Amino acid sequence: MFKLINITCEHMPEPLAVTAAAPRFSWNLESDEPGVFQSAWRIEVFDENGGLAWDSGKVPGRETLEHAYQGCALRSLTRYRCRVTAWNELGSEASSESFFETGFLDASEWKAKWIEPEALPQPEEDPLAAAEAAFMESLAAMMRGEPMTYLSDDEVLQALPLAPYDPPVRFRKRFTLDVLPARARVYMTAHGIYSLSINGRKVEGTLLAPGFTSYDKRLKYQAYDVTALLQEGENALCIAVADGWFKGKIALGRGCEYGKVPAALFQMELLGANGERERICSDASFTWSYDGPIRYADLYYGQCEDRRRDDGDPSSPSYAADGWKPSFERDYPLQLLDAQIAPPVEVYASVPAQSVFTAPNGDTLVDFGQNMAGILRVQIHENAGEEISFEHGETLDAVGNFVYAFEGQHRWQRDIYISAGKENEVFEPEFTYHGFRYVRVRGGHGWQKEQFTAKAISSANPRVGSFTCSDERLNQLQSNIYWSQRSNTLTIPTDCPTREKAGWTGDVVVYGATALYNQQMTAFFEDWLRSIRLEQDEQGQVLNTVPLIRSYVQQKFTGSLGWGDVILTLPWQLYRLYGDRQALEENYDAMEKWVAAMTRAAAELPPEASEMTGRQLDNQHYLINTGFHFGDWLVPSVKNAQGFSDGPASSFLTMNTVDTALLAADAWLLADISDTLGKTEKAARYRAYGDRVREAFREELCTPDGCLKQEMQGNYILALKYNMAPQRQREQTALLRELIRENGGKPDTGFMSAPHILDVLCDHGERALAWEVLMQEGCPGWMYELEHGATTMWENWDAIKEDGRVDGCSYNHYAYGCVGDFLYRRVLGIQCNGVGCSRVRLEPGYDFPLSWVEGSYQSASGAISLRWEKADDGTICVRGRLPANTSGTLVLPDGSERELSNGAFQFAV
Repeated sequence: MFKLINITCEHMPEPLAVTAAAPRFSWNLESDEPGVFQSAWRIEVFDENGGLAWDSGKVPGRETLEHAYQGCALRSLTRYRCRVTAWNELGSEASSESFFETGFLDASEWKAKWIEPEALPQPEEDPLAAAEAAFMESLAAMMRGEPMTYLSDDEVLQALPLAPYDPPVRFRKRFTLDVLPARARVYMTAHGIYSLSINGRKVEGTLLAPGFTSYDKRLKYQAYDVTALLQEGENALCIAVADGWFKGKIALGRGCEYGKVPAALFQMELLGANGERERICSDASFTWSYDGPIRYADLYYGQCEDRRRDDGDPSSPSYAADGWKPSFERDYPLQLLDAQIAPPVEVYASVPAQSVFTAPNGDTLVDFGQNMAGILRVQIHENAGEEISFEHGETLDAVGNFVYAFEGQHRWQRDIYISAGKENEVFEPEFTYHGFRYVRVRGGHGWQKEQFTAKAISSANPRVGSFTCSDERLNQLQSNIYWSQRSNTLTIPTDCPTREKAGWTGDVVVYGATALYNQQMTAFFEDWLRSIRLEQDEQGQVLNTVPLIRSYVQQKFTGSLGWGDVILTLPWQLYRLYGDRQALEENYDAMEKWVAAMTRAAAELPPEASEMTGRQLDNQHYLINTGFHFGDWLVPSVKNAQGFSDGPASSFLTMNTVDTALLAADAWLLADISDTLGKTEKAARYRAYGDRVREAFREELCTPDGCLKQEMQGNYILALKYNMAPQRQREQTALLRELIRENGGKPDTGFMSAPHILDVLCDHGERALAWEVLMQEGCPGWMYELEHGATTMWENWDAIKEDGRVDGCSYNHYAYGCVGDFLYRRVLGIQCNGVGCSRVRLEPGYDFPLSWVEGSYQSASGAISLRWEKADDGTICVRGRLPANTSGTLVLPDGSERELSNGAFQFAV
């Protein structure tokens, strides 16, 4: 049977708010027969009246990805039906239908008004402005050569006023429907994070909406199908808006990051059976109140709920809204609104508590057995007025007591519940989230594990990859990687769900390839890349956190190689794995600006250049030897006073060598992207620049015999990865091997070199050593984390010392999970060998000491599966399946290669 499945529009199935003028369609093919390839395709798009909006006609070709709409102009708030037909070379035909709906194609079509309540008191002083002024003054003093005392952003901000923790505002509207509509859609957003309820029922998909965005540059709105929630006669709706990223205390911030007053924008479009339209819009008829049971809600600090103040459900038509006041209409710019296509946040796992126990110091602790990002659901059986606090932490200290790694009152991760003394009370916060495995409970009595459930939350990016093998340690490592990824893909890619919740770009540079093997993240990453482009400054700097964390005052003026490189690496990965050519086209200008900014950074001369002449002087224009870059962040052998990995010290030590190699790599990658887009003259120019950087690297940072002047594992790894001294690779491989041996077979790699250590060793004839590094016990190493009970990836290799001491770092940080890419490609053996996996190379790691490995990858072209297994007689059996419309190559244990068509295959060798 020949089937057409998985139609997507803008990388999403049946999206409700498409605003692209030429949305892209993709699909997969399935067949019971082997060797099936698409020979032609056709896309037909019909408007909601059945009129033909576009007919591509029958187009010869195998391509199933990224077909752009070419019909008549789309209309706003309209449902379009899409029919895709495919023909194969055997003469069979298959078709399937889907739909998409458009959002607002012009800002003027918004008829709703922004609404606000009265403002609650806030500090008069702006802490961010004060912190920036303090930094600029210290910078000016340094430039004048005057003595100065350096203060970190955290130290400056801690001395400034902290905004109050305020309750969410609730907006309410009653309305009457004489006849139920055939279709009802809500389009909405907020200054803050919102939830929406209609007639006593929560609207699905509003968790943490509208997400983290640059509110002054871009604000996403969401679309919801609420048809089933409406009723004939009296209806009511309630919008609750909490501080969120707009008004909350983000990272180091003291509150009011983007504004001081929460607000909402709401538009409900009702379509009748006969095509008539009505709408309900936010305006002064909406009433507001702060007087609900939630007394404050902050993404970092936590949520406090006093159930004694529960006065019913404001979304019920019968609710008595006594004392509620009319809303204030505001004229905030609508041009910043941008429809969200990326998946919403979801609860993807409910994790029951494994135990409730008493810690050595007498605390009551709950253990869920799994670290995660999420919220609690607790059944409460307490007397009225009983106050209970739930403090969230990721690990225990050396003797088994609760510990929270981060200082600062505004990062407490403490939720508070005050009981009303009723039966069946349930506490489940909705306006915060935490990173935790353990919860310390204070208050209440007789706690049982059955009362506690943890709700793990994440953006709903579909899972596409699986990896299992005969070694349970690697299976646990894969689980840790996946849980860290889910924990840190919450509306944006974050570094951790605890201290920062920030979109650090460098983490995605090193982890992006693994992320795309685990989940389908095209829509998610395209959304984030749009924010990156908007945050890029006039000098071309890609900032280190996107959206910009404003309280990171000292980082708002510049980017760093290895971090800003995400504007190159991520679009390239989306193109190679998912055929997303538009990601290259949309980001190309930003790529050029970034490389130009780094070219200027390299051209700056260090003070010692005044003593140089000739070639040595000219070389200084192609080296990173001024300013600050993060280098090989968190090299484990570079220690702070407490004996833990030191990030800043790693940066200052390694950035010249590491970031010069990255500068060349950026230029070469931009050359490849330019070639792909047909920009051959630019490609030649960028390639030549990269070659010149390599010459400077070899002449200034290497000794005549090929050694690096700064001998560190990470430096050699990147020199080999990017071919920085091509005539000395054999010598550099030997030196890298020696450094690893001297370190007991363990990695000594920071963020930039860790993703490449195993590949570099494999590519240079050291496969056995690569396996030894992967499986090495002791610190630092991937197995060391497992030995110490990790269920997610650590930020630092040495986050927990052998003696049990714990570092003040994140225990749910996916960067070092970059090894997952190696597991898929080199151990299981699934490698994308053509754009969008149109061709696949299957090269299992037969020589690795495993009995069997099995996995799959739902690629852009369809599902790929592979299993290889070693029999007792030495035979290796390999079996799997390639999806229709693909082909591939299978490498057999003796090194020979077999061409594969699509369909199932099996070999015993």
